[in-house]
Amino acid sequence: MLAAGIKDCHDVFLTDLPGNKGEGNISYSDLNHDEATNELVDGIDALIHIGFEGQCGDATSLIDYHTRRTYNLLQAAVASGVERCLYISTLRLLDDYDEILTVTEQWRSLPPAENSLLLSCHLGEIVCKEFARDRLIKVANIRLGFPVIDGGRDAIGLEDLAALSSEDACLVVRRALTAEIASWQDVHVQSPMPNQRFLMKCAQSLLKFPEDDDK
Repeated sequence: MLAAGIKDCHDVFLTDLPGNKGEGNISYSDLNHDEATNELVDGIDALIHIGFEGQCGDATSLIDYHTRRTYNLLQAAVASGVERCLYISTLRLLDDYDEILTVTEQWRSLPPAENSLLLSCHLGEIVCKEFARDRLIKVANIRLGFPVIDGGRDAIGLEDLAALSSEDACLVVRRALTAEIASWQDVHVQSPMPNQRFLMKCAQSLLKFPEDDDK
């Protein structure tokens, strides 16, 4: 979805683990600490690293991917001079807060230990944040609303108070690739609607979201 949404304005280079077989021109890498990972990111301007539902498997493999392999990828990126990473996370990390509360970017995430998808996503955030804190690379931690609904904002029902349209997801990523970002930036994004669950102060100031490209 994201690759299709940005390919008209950026050259997109897709990668995945060898055990996953996707469609299109994909380079496969184990993301080990080796020359193959260094070559994978050579000449790349920015990374878009999928932190939630980009991989499947048991808890051990998910945690390994979002910790060790993510560390190796970022280390290779830094060595190759990549200056920006977009970590694609999820607002589900804050879903355990009471629905009557309006949650901001300053609230702590609450990953349930029994949910390996969310726990590993949270651990990936921590790895990225450590690189950003050391000012080795700039990271925009983009937490997407849920569910992500195919199409535009008109496809979202009023009952989906945290939903994000696929068009808005692509819009946010396109803007985050060129926006001026701090070393570490939490960015919450959901499609605008009455009584929405999450505030988006950073998305508004940094990415001019939810204004669309026609405004």
